[in-house]
Amino acid sequence: MSETVLTFAEVKIHLRELQKKYGCSNREFLDDPEVRARVLDEDEFKWEAYLTHVEAMREYEEELHREYLSHVVPPSEHHKDEKDEEKVVAQLALAA
Repeated sequence: MSETVLTFAEVKIHLRELQKKYGCSNREFLDDPEVRARVLDEDEFKWEAYLTHVEAMREYEEELHREYLSHVVPPSEHHKDEKDEEKVVAQLALAA
């Protein structure tokens, strides 16, 4: 079995193709035994793999976003005061 890495857009395209082929949504595929019974075994395997892939990408994106936010430090009031003082000094220099 080979491993294929797909982008989020590619996975969404494959999911739409399966939805169109079987005339149902991802939720119906997951929840409705009658719908699932109509799906060929190979397509069922792919559909589950694509949905798992989407979920993994969402989790990774959320984790990456949380990590980014943990490193972003909002400017401190002290830092703002320094900038304000620099502006006043610059304005006084221009006035002189």
